[in-house]
Amino acid sequence: MEVWWFSRVVAHHPYAILAAVFVFSSTCLIVPLTTKKFPDFSDPQLGFEARGTVLAQRLTAWQNLMDATAPRGELVNNPLEYYQYLQQLSQLNETTFRNHSRTSQGIVRKRPRIKNRKKGKKYGKHNNGTGKDPDVTEDRDMWEELLELRTKNRLDNSDDHDERNHLESDGFFCNLPTASYARVVLGSESGENNLWSMEGVLAQCHVDAALRANPEFSTLCQTQMEHGRAGQKCCRSWSPANYVALLSNRSSCLGVTESDLGRVEILLQRCADFYHNLQLTPDCAEDLSCQRRVPAECYTHNAPYHLLHYLLDVDFIPSNRRSPANKINSTLRSAMLFLPIAASSASLDFYRGLSVDGLTYGKFRVLGMQLGLKSTLFDRLLVSDSRLVLAGFAFVTICIWVYTGSLLLTATTILAVLFSLGISYAVYTLVLRITFFPFMNLLAIVVAVGIGADDAFIFCKVWECGKQQKLTNGGLVRLVQETMKHALPSMFVTSLTTAVAFFASIVSNVTAINCFSLFSGMTVIANFFLMVTWLPASVVISEHCRLSFLSPANFIARKIIRPLRIFADKMATGFGKLLTRIAIDLRWLWLVGLGGVAIASCMVVFRYPGLQLPDSPDFQLFDSSHPFERYDLVYARRFWFEKLDMSDGSEVLPLRFVWGVKPVDNGDYLDPKARGNLEWDESFDVSNPKSQLWLQQFCRGLRAQPFYRSTRGPLLPNCFIESLRSWMQRRCEDPITMRADREPCCERNPFPYMPAVLQRCAAEASAELHRTPAHLWNREGPVTAGLKFAKEPLQLPSTSSNDTKSLAYPSTKIKALVVEYDSTHAYSLSFAEMDQFYHQVETWMQDQLSSAPLGMRGGWFVSRLEFYELQRTLYEGTLWAMGVSMILALTVLALVTLNPLVSLYAILAIGAAIVVTVSALVLLNWRLNVLESVAVSTAIGLAVDFSLHYGVSYRACNSEDRIDRVKAALEQMGGPTLMAAVTSGAAGALMLPSHVLAYIQIGVFLLLVMGISWLYATFFLCPLLAVVGPSPHFAQFQYPR
Repeated sequence: MEVWWFSRVVAHHPYAILAAVFVFSSTCLIVPLTTKKFPDFSDPQLGFEARGTVLAQRLTAWQNLMDATAPRGELVNNPLEYYQYLQQLSQLNETTFRNHSRTSQGIVRKRPRIKNRKKGKKYGKHNNGTGKDPDVTEDRDMWEELLELRTKNRLDNSDDHDERNHLESDGFFCNLPTASYARVVLGSESGENNLWSMEGVLAQCHVDAALRANPEFSTLCQTQMEHGRAGQKCCRSWSPANYVALLSNRSSCLGVTESDLGRVEILLQRCADFYHNLQLTPDCAEDLSCQRRVPAECYTHNAPYHLLHYLLDVDFIPSNRRSPANKINSTLRSAMLFLPIAASSASLDFYRGLSVDGLTYGKFRVLGMQLGLKSTLFDRLLVSDSRLVLAGFAFVTICIWVYTGSLLLTATTILAVLFSLGISYAVYTLVLRITFFPFMNLLAIVVAVGIGADDAFIFCKVWECGKQQKLTNGGLVRLVQETMKHALPSMFVTSLTTAVAFFASIVSNVTAINCFSLFSGMTVIANFFLMVTWLPASVVISEHCRLSFLSPANFIARKIIRPLRIFADKMATGFGKLLTRIAIDLRWLWLVGLGGVAIASCMVVFRYPGLQLPDSPDFQLFDSSHPFERYDLVYARRFWFEKLDMSDGSEVLPLRFVWGVKPVDNGDYLDPKARGNLEWDESFDVSNPKSQLWLQQFCRGLRAQPFYRSTRGPLLPNCFIESLRSWMQRRCEDPITMRADREPCCERNPFPYMPAVLQRCAAEASAELHRTPAHLWNREGPVTAGLKFAKEPLQLPSTSSNDTKSLAYPSTKIKALVVEYDSTHAYSLSFAEMDQFYHQVETWMQDQLSSAPLGMRGGWFVSRLEFYELQRTLYEGTLWAMGVSMILALTVLALVTLNPLVSLYAILAIGAAIVVTVSALVLLNWRLNVLESVAVSTAIGLAVDFSLHYGVSYRACNSEDRIDRVKAALEQMGGPTLMAAVTSGAAGALMLPSHVLAYIQIGVFLLLVMGISWLYATFFLCPLLAVVGPSPHFAQFQYPR
């Protein structure tokens, strides 16, 4: 059967093919956009996490366990308290049922009207009503009122509590500084100028005034209280200068003197030790226990705490002041200024109204900002800066128009790019049913434009070459057949290898990278489908239109367009000959030079400085010079309140050992919100006597390890078996009340306990623990350690029977166990330090589990390792993706060319181009974050095209001389590949003026990958083939006919 039957269909029925493909592609583009929710990029970091690895599954299981112990979860820390709640609910249901029955029988009397209650008053002073309902209602109403007042006192900015604060600070500040307020960082670029000076105080006052002069400030600011009601005057900003004025009884910061600064600095030095030892608290002025430990001067208006915690950098008065180096440090290099406006997206207009010049005073200026609108601004700029993407798209369109000389062909090529994205999106959302569409998927637009333009240039070049050979036999059908015969293998190989390179990135365990790999790979496949159907039909139709347009009767065509086309053809021919001479005549120079660069790049990538891992858990959205990024990347770590927040309230890594829950993630790995459900370890049994003995020995052995850190204070829930054993030593009769026997939870039961005894007594001990004041044992954090009990199923008494025994006994079934202590390791963003910590503890844990009884062998270790796991997954996943994609590309190329030498040389050039590109990114200080990892995957996909085009063209030439074969490949493919590189590279250059870091990095990346891959394909692969290229019959295999 004729394999090129499709060429006859294209030649005879191009309009039918064009219409069919248009309808299909339009449907794929429109249906998902109208039936599915449009992608939301408001959280650009969503999906930047590892899923599916051993540690990632543990982290997900841990999060699910914490969710299960929440109020609406299926576990409970205190089963007896929950049991009492169910009993009350049962009694309430029963009472409701009885009242309903009595009402339906007409027994309940009408409630007497309370006449003494005054109209308009919610509560009356005298209540003469008989019966319990009025009292219950009044008690309930009073309780609700107390709750409302309590909530109001906490949250309302114009309440009595805040009025009391006004009185304490003489009305200086409206409230206390918190992280929920907008803030800016002041300092000098050199970092050597002192803000704790008169010039620094004036700089703070000036910048504060400039910020408050913003037209939007008055509409956003928190206003002061005037006679119990909110006034129109904005509250004062919190700055070191204003606090010095408060402590020196000055009316404003402009009245601060040099002696005031010296006196407050001495005060801070006296109070610093109390702050760093956690003795000085934010509410010490109201806390009697704090006042007993701290001198009175250290809690005046709570000013020293707020200065040290919020406003002064950590190096001004450091925690370790005993060292001589820190004693002489009296330079305040950066200071925080809190504004009385909320850090939220509402401050967008305020930010836009800021003037950079107004935020400078002498040598000091605003260095960073946190206005709470980073994601909002990114979302807006992502849309506004898309005009740069459209400009690049327009440039590609112009290049295609100039190269093809046909508006119709240009329009259909651009439509093919859009349709390939639409078909891929339809498969992504409707067929694969993936609901998560990350921001990274937008990079597929770059892929579609690059691949689509490249294929269009190749097809048009082969078409023009066929036309020049004068088709005397077969006419248009012959031309279409020959063009597809030569262009189709090249397009097929490049599309398949590019798609395979993207699909290879699925080996990564990062959700965003997996989604990008799938979407981009499907985009390439959809593009190939359009290039073999839509593009040939468009070329045939364009040829018909061009022939009629270029008839001798058309004067404009004869006088203007035809000469321009002839001139462009001569330029292209001359360039092809020049390119051929440069590549072949200087082949040894190119081989040695580019080969040496590739070897040096290998040293850069794999030795020094190497692929740098990210050093911040936050995904950078803007350029490093942007004030929002400077705050997050540089200055946030210089203030204590931000440092403590970054380390989740503690800089120490916790040691968490979990039993009863399988460390599995059964959610959807392509949806960051689908976390799955807990899977219980049915073999877990801590009530077994052997398990009790082993757990006791486990806790003792843990405290003897070098990574264990001793913590002051009681650690009652941390290792429950020890606290339970101590609690069980109590006497069986209460010596004070002589009440009922405490059996079996008393000293008569020896350790280890019987399973039933342990379950019951563990529940009672947990109830006793939760009756203890929380601040004595939970260290101001969420309760994670201890036993987790199954919740009693909610069974209310039946309204049709007298069955009230469904809640006879509380459930004390133990479902999970968490043992938790602090480690000696501090939380770090360094991969090496966290890797050492994880493997040290994990090795010890596995060694302990090897000797554990059957009921305790399913335990696992977890800590705050989310960012560490992302770092590890990005590094390993990127290297794996590079290796797998290269192997698969070699396999595809070998199957198409059937020549192992040509395939090997092409892969060598592709690998060199990729390594040089990655080394350039490393030297540009790129770190291997998610975007950079996606860029490497994209580089693999885009770098293969040019080399494969040359390789396939070399293979197709029948000349016996390898030089002639290289010349033929360069003449046929040199122009199209250069045009593809120029169009994509220039499109990237047009994105460089963007404010969005992703656009800037995409632009830099496109310039590098297109330029480098074209250089290595043209001046490394072609000279290599000219030197050691195989002859037509050497190492050339054939498929059996």
